[in-house]
Amino acid sequence: MTSSPMTSDSYGARWKMLGLISLGFVAMTLNWFAIAPAFAAIGAEFHTDISSTAFLISLFLLGYGIAHVPGGLLATRIGMKRTLVLGLVLEGVAGIASGLCQSYPELAVARVVAGIGASVFIAVGFGAVSVWFEHHETTVALGIAGGAAFSVGAAIGLYLWSYLDAALGWRVALPLAGALALLTAVLIAVGFHTPAEKKTLGGVAITLDGLRESLGNRQLWIYGVALLGAYGAYFTASQLLAEYAVDVRQMPAAWAGLLSAVVGLAGIPGSVLGGMVTDRWQATRAVVIVPLLVMAIGLALIPVAPVALLWVIAFLFGALEIFSFAAWASVPSRVARVRPENIGTAIGLMLTIAAVGGFTVPAVFGWIVGQGGYTWGWVFLGVVTAATTLVGFAGRDTAPPVTKRDSEFDLAGRPNG
Repeated sequence: MTSSPMTSDSYGARWKMLGLISLGFVAMTLNWFAIAPAFAAIGAEFHTDISSTAFLISLFLLGYGIAHVPGGLLATRIGMKRTLVLGLVLEGVAGIASGLCQSYPELAVARVVAGIGASVFIAVGFGAVSVWFEHHETTVALGIAGGAAFSVGAAIGLYLWSYLDAALGWRVALPLAGALALLTAVLIAVGFHTPAEKKTLGGVAITLDGLRESLGNRQLWIYGVALLGAYGAYFTASQLLAEYAVDVRQMPAAWAGLLSAVVGLAGIPGSVLGGMVTDRWQATRAVVIVPLLVMAIGLALIPVAPVALLWVIAFLFGALEIFSFAAWASVPSRVARVRPENIGTAIGLMLTIAAVGGFTVPAVFGWIVGQGGYTWGWVFLGVVTAATTLVGFAGRDTAPPVTKRDSEFDLAGRPNG
């Protein structure tokens, strides 16, 4: 007999599944950020400048941006579990290949492929958490996986991997990160399953109705655009703040690496707190918008802030971005009322829109810094973050009242009656 959603077995199962998905997020973001400590060595070996370094960030986010929706559709068709495993395997293989590249163009291709793997995993990972925690601490769970675990992986990649790079070289450190992604894929393949009552999550046909629900909802587009600037600013600043601290502020390399790690680690309390606030007060829009606007101010202040204040800005920057992200990731289930089998595609759409900023913002930042210096680069990040965040005021806080069409389906997406 299948346990009901309220049994202790189901309670234990959903936290176990959250643990596995969280491990996946750690491995996924580790492979995302582990390249940052190697930027100087890569630049020296391949004779590239800051613009080319920043473009590697954009290239990862190019692959990351184009595969969210296809990844969600793939999960609808072949099931969540297979798609989660596929995403991590693809990113892990690309991470291993990164250490074997003999030229900048080869590394550029590897970063695009790694981004595609991360893209497939993350959209479906958010969907997996949403369906397991439907009506149960949804945003807190999303904060733990997509916020805290994401931040742990980023912090490990930005800080711990700097020591591995120094000791072993980036050509060994990057493949090690890729191998960890493959190991995590095996753990998910063995231990993950979807809720027994949600039969559609094992794979169903892709329908026009499902595409309309996941790609045509106005709220998904509004919230996707609202994060666009902050999304690009986060990945730009988190990976280039250390280089700025060394080059412009003359900070020792070890301290600069720790400064970047603070950005990642700050997301751990930020994500859990953001989830708790959203679940308690149902204030999705405010939790998304207000932290991002404060973050925009902090970014613009970086050029004039004393060195001591950079640590405060780094902490607030990392905490506020992930604080907001936990609520943002709950929009498909909490605000748009997307059915379980279509949640991966819905989140994929939002992430794709945000990834436009992820691709363009680092590239523009690198160009601005190359032309006029870091001061104008940081100001640009603050302005673009604030400008797109304001779009979020057009979004809703909660889902609309249930319509007749909604009532025709149960919570598992199956027809009633």
